[in-house]
Amino acid sequence: MNHLLRKLTLAASIVAVAFALTATSAQAQKIYVVQGGRTTVTLSKAFLADLTALKITTTANFDSQIYLDQVFFPITSGAINLDNAAGQMLHSGGITLTAGTKQVRLESFILSTLGEQGYITALVVANGKFLGRINLFDVDFPSSLTLPIDPKSGDFFLPTNLNLDPQGASALNDAFGVKTFQDNLYMGYALSLAFVPLSADGQ
Repeated sequence: MNHLLRKLTLAASIVAVAFALTATSAQAQKIYVVQGGRTTVTLSKAFLADLTALKITTTANFDSQIYLDQVFFPITSGAINLDNAAGQMLHSGGITLTAGTKQVRLESFILSTLGEQGYITALVVANGKFLGRINLFDVDFPSSLTLPIDPKSGDFFLPTNLNLDPQGASALNDAFGVKTFQDNLYMGYALSLAFVPLSADGQ
């Protein structure tokens, strides 16, 4: 019994140390939990021209909104490292692209800036067929982004440029039976307004 107690005590100590290291690392890297917000995508003239030429109309799904050349997506959760803007933000809502009897639904967007290449993925349903989650856009930071990010009153803005990913181009071309959508087409500009706690450790 004493041997078992020693093993349990040692295991508990290891877990406690692990939690302590995790908390210290989070504080050192200034990782903030994203509690909500909104991402506004301003669509490029080139992409809008393609939609017009193909007679594709765009409608908002659920709690997303469309106004002129802008689409608004609510942020539901996420986390971000303030030092280098690496993180992920999850969104609700989506958009539907329709041309005659052909239709593509894009929903549940995830903006990720982890790794060397950032991206936006979405759940895609094309003409009634569920394609799963695919990379729609590649993203990069504009020169206007200043690091580290400095939240003001519990919020910050994160700007990104959007270019059509090869997976996204293929999905759109296949769904509408065209070759119009080219890889790396400039899609527009995204600006995320994220709400976060006032301290990185959430206290």
